[in-house]
Amino acid sequence: MPSTDDQGAAALLSGAAKSFTARAITLPVIAVAGLLVTRVVIDALGSDGYASYALIVGLASLVPFLDLGLGAAVTDAVARHATSDPVDTAAVLRRSQRILVGVGVGIAIAAWLLAAFGIWHLVLGVSANSSVEIAAAVGFTFFGAGLPLSLGARVLQGLGRNHLAVSLQSLQALTALLVVAAAASTSAPFWVFVAGPFLGTFVVAAASWALARRSLQSLNPSTAPAQNAPPQSPTIALYAVPMLIIALAEPVAWQADRIILSHASTLNAVAQYSLVFALFGPLNSLIAASGGSLWPVFARRRTVGAVTSGDVARTTAGFAGVGLLLSAAMILIGPLLVRFMARDAVEVPWQLFWSFAALLLLVAMWIPTGMVLTDPQGLRIQAGLVIGQVIINIPLSIALAARWGAIGPVVASAVAIAVSNCVGWLIFSVRRSTNP
Repeated sequence: MPSTDDQGAAALLSGAAKSFTARAITLPVIAVAGLLVTRVVIDALGSDGYASYALIVGLASLVPFLDLGLGAAVTDAVARHATSDPVDTAAVLRRSQRILVGVGVGIAIAAWLLAAFGIWHLVLGVSANSSVEIAAAVGFTFFGAGLPLSLGARVLQGLGRNHLAVSLQSLQALTALLVVAAAASTSAPFWVFVAGPFLGTFVVAAASWALARRSLQSLNPSTAPAQNAPPQSPTIALYAVPMLIIALAEPVAWQADRIILSHASTLNAVAQYSLVFALFGPLNSLIAASGGSLWPVFARRRTVGAVTSGDVARTTAGFAGVGLLLSAAMILIGPLLVRFMARDAVEVPWQLFWSFAALLLLVAMWIPTGMVLTDPQGLRIQAGLVIGQVIINIPLSIALAARWGAIGPVVASAVAIAVSNCVGWLIFSVRRSTNP
């Protein structure tokens, strides 16, 4: 018979396996659509136009903090629905969505004000161009509209149905491809190209929210967000505040590379980085999608004190193995795919593929520790670790970008993540020893 440890590990990884399978099935769709989008944009706009496109689209990854950390409170509240008052869960959902509606409206207004005053090109580090201003404003209008709906994915994650949210994400790539292809075939203005990925994100958010509502209603009608519920919950701030700090600092720590390159290096370096990131992104999302399923499992286990160092060690080893395989794929297949996308318009050094492969492995190794540190105290610890990443990464990225071009910021990000891996595991081990 399997040992208790083996059964525990299997239970921990079952949700991750479902999410991994869902992502593995949809990844070819996402990857092929992404490759085609890149090729179409380069053919239609040239390498400099693609660099500007990538800067605007990539900017959205720098502002996940605009959900104010409320997604963490929603995930945890839904994950604990079986052992908590359904009215409290409903209160978290209703209040979070109400706040994000206001934030989304504010984002749209701010985006157009920045465009009206010609500020977007300064933020992006490109030449003044009215088409860039309009494109950024249109893109972030869609971003703001989808923000309150994005809580649907966090609801599904909390319910242990992360694989459903993962499956829906292929709609983003397909929508982007449809819009970009239509823009290229009709010689549409630049803003239409940029609108494609943002519209895709909105479509995914809307579909996730619709599915989340149905899942909640079928599970327990009293937890559906449509029900009347008190407009406050004492648990929101405990999760949202540290998560907001993480969301503010994390993109700066290791996702600001394009912006750093545009200021410290050249547009060619931005194009090189963006081409390889088009491969790194789907592979990283495969790992992240699997890791997201661990959050509700660890949240439920914490209520009975059942999260052990062995659980985290085994899941870390499993994720490291997956990360190693995906990193090898990046190194072996990446150059061929980049040549297909760029048609020799941009030459990418082989060191960039190795740098991204190392980063992918380190991110995979961090995920289990990050998912277990999701109680209020753990999130505060993570916030400190991410701030540490910023302190390490930003000056190192600027220095290495000027010296090594596109490779520099990736190396700096890998160093910052490696430090967090070591320190995060040490902190978790100390917490386990002092709080058995």
